[in-house]
Amino acid sequence: MESGGYIYGPSRYGKSRGLKWFVRVALEERFGFTIPLVTWIRRPDMHLSEADFWKDLLLASNFSLVDHLKKARNRGAMRDLFRNRMVSIAESAGSNYIVLLIDEAQEMTLREWQWLLGLQNVLDYDGFRLSVFSIGTQQIGYQHDYLAKSGNAHIAARFFVLHSRFHGLRHVDELSFVLEGYDQESEWPTGSGISYLNYFAPNHYRSNHRLSHCAATLWQALSDLLPSGAQQVFKKKSTEMEIPMKYVALSVEEALWRLADGKEWDEVTNYQSWTEIISATGFTGHMQAISHVA
Repeated sequence: MESGGYIYGPSRYGKSRGLKWFVRVALEERFGFTIPLVTWIRRPDMHLSEADFWKDLLLASNFSLVDHLKKARNRGAMRDLFRNRMVSIAESAGSNYIVLLIDEAQEMTLREWQWLLGLQNVLDYDGFRLSVFSIGTQQIGYQHDYLAKSGNAHIAARFFVLHSRFHGLRHVDELSFVLEGYDQESEWPTGSGISYLNYFAPNHYRSNHRLSHCAATLWQALSDLLPSGAQQVFKKKSTEMEIPMKYVALSVEEALWRLADGKEWDEVTNYQSWTEIISATGFTGHMQAISHVA
């Protein structure tokens, strides 16, 4: 397992939730055993001392005694406490690997990367491998260059060498796959064995109506609502358009509520209805805002 890497993409594409729900499964399938995973959201308004930094990571790791740390202890004690927490999590899983997933990592500071580098070195000396994977907007790519050019190439080499772009939905087939999740591969309430569509619109579900059958119509509505700026960017780069997951989710959610309120299937899922629903989500404005980085 590598020591680190990052995943980047425009906002609202589904990076955080996609990785939250699937990265653990993907790692376990690849390595054949449970991979201890801690997810930390690096909020942009944080101004952390080193002691506060380790305390926040302890919170992210669900440390049961963190309520007793109302007054942050000295940085060395807090660092050791988090180090011991990582070892405990790894040993509980019968592993010597730990993965730290940092969301909104474009907000990380040089000091924070240095603190993580020190932790990684200590764990490595003790026989434990800490991998740090970061999720962020395109800004995170600048950190690699900044670190490399500011005398911190060793940090860049640890945490930024590997990288991958997170894409939005790029084809109607991908949208159909997502919609099939609402039709069949979801469950609400938990443990019921009932999919989202079956729960919100049971009569339509029994009549064999499926959201996945609406994929072409919904895709056309999304395409037509793209602002000209975004269309030009995709055309210039000779790439397929990418649709952020947020706006698909918001649109489907509204459609499900309308069906639950008793509206007819064709009334909710026709082209005009989808364009009305999508427009109300702010989709066009968001795509205009991110068109320069899409």
